[in-house]
Amino acid sequence: MRLIFISQLVSLLPLISAFVHPGLMVKDADISRIKSKLAAQLDPWQSSWIKLTGLVYSQYTYTNNAVPGVYRGTANGVTANADLLWHDAAAAFALGLRWKIEGDERYAKAAAAILVAWGETLENFDIGDDEYLTAGLQGYELANAAELIRDYTPFAESGMETFTNMFSRTFLTKNIYFLNHEAPSEHNVRHFFANWELCNMASVMAFGVLTDNSTLFDFAVEYFKNGDGNGAINNCITDIVEEPGTGKRIGQGQESGRDQGHSGLDFQLLGVVAQQAWNQGVDLYSYNNSRILLGAEYYARYNLGNEVPFEPYTNGIVSYSEISSASRGAYRPTWELLYAHYVQIKGVDAPWTEKYKNYTVTSMGGFEGGTGSWGEGSGHYDGLGWGSLLHHLDADDVSDLSSTATSTSTTPLPTSTASASPNHITLSPSSFNISTISTFDLNSESSIGHFSSGIVFTSTTDSVALFPSDTIPMRDADTTPMTSTVRSSTNAHPQHTVYVYSCE
Repeated sequence: MRLIFISQLVSLLPLISAFVHPGLMVKDADISRIKSKLAAQLDPWQSSWIKLTGLVYSQYTYTNNAVPGVYRGTANGVTANADLLWHDAAAAFALGLRWKIEGDERYAKAAAAILVAWGETLENFDIGDDEYLTAGLQGYELANAAELIRDYTPFAESGMETFTNMFSRTFLTKNIYFLNHEAPSEHNVRHFFANWELCNMASVMAFGVLTDNSTLFDFAVEYFKNGDGNGAINNCITDIVEEPGTGKRIGQGQESGRDQGHSGLDFQLLGVVAQQAWNQGVDLYSYNNSRILLGAEYYARYNLGNEVPFEPYTNGIVSYSEISSASRGAYRPTWELLYAHYVQIKGVDAPWTEKYKNYTVTSMGGFEGGTGSWGEGSGHYDGLGWGSLLHHLDADDVSDLSSTATSTSTTPLPTSTASASPNHITLSPSSFNISTISTFDLNSESSIGHFSSGIVFTSTTDSVALFPSDTIPMRDADTTPMTSTVRSSTNAHPQHTVYVYSCE
């Protein structure tokens, strides 16, 4: 399941696959909702906004701290300075958000200046394995910031290329190297805790969306589902156990025996990976019977002072016989997102997630804060946060979103490529033709066409997941040609264009 870069394919993919933009942790619908709430001066949006706009990181006078080398620790002749990148990533995101919401181009200009400065300056970071934490955590944060200002014309015309070239050379190279288990310390692929892989998945996925590269996006999705390291969901949530008293299924996390602070980081990053995918029409929240939620319920129950079963865990590097009480009650700004998705959008019963969301909001002063607003140190910059601003929903919002939710099923949805594993996509530009079948109304039940072998996808990746899997000719290039009819789904967005990868 290794990602193999094929230069011709990578350069071609943006021409044949469409992503929703902005479409990482924030999309246009979120911006519209926030504007509406702020205009009405409603909380918690208003309080969150006041906090964000009062930070030094969200002022258009903010000056970047770009340096050639970033180091998380002081060792081997270098001095720790990673806080420079943490702060700049937080600032770029906050400034991009202010531009989207307020419309003042000075904020976009300031965000672009940060990203371009790092694009022009950064050469490498960290010595030793910590480089993969920087590559993952700050990688997805910077990509999210760039996604917010991708349509700011000065950045789009020149700054984006400078930034993405640097990112590909530094962050992405390390992301892929790490997830392909090429690091010397990965002679055991379970060597690293789940959060290390989750942040690198988030970074690859975010950069894939930013650059319209479906190979990268699908690689991250596939690793989440079937990767062999601890970040893959079935290794991240190691055991399904019964909740005492109710018999409900809950999920023991891979880092539960380590400490609760890192366990909480896992759910913060799982939320990032799942939300970035969701905004592109791929439902990882519900994958494998909503395994993320099973883990969240286990974590929340224990960290609210209740007991949970624990299965002894050994992975060749560590061995735990009982759950760890270290950092019990730790919180991170991710529970607004998990609650909104599972309880409000999906209508799933998640009592401990709801309670932990309330606990987190109360602990943080009435709303979930974000980077730069709730403390210093690496742990406070591991996630962008701002859940009460970005993800909090009221009753009207729930009604609107529920009517357009992609899926409430726990059945894994197909992704947007013919093969689940991106390294199977080894077509050169001469290997296929691309043809448009038709533009059609997905709200009708009529047939939209007959065609032979190939990959079928639509002009937005979210709609492909809505087709019944048994009617999509999802075929690898070397499979026998087939003819099939695709019928539309009543749950999809209207008026999308269907394309066919016709193999020669």
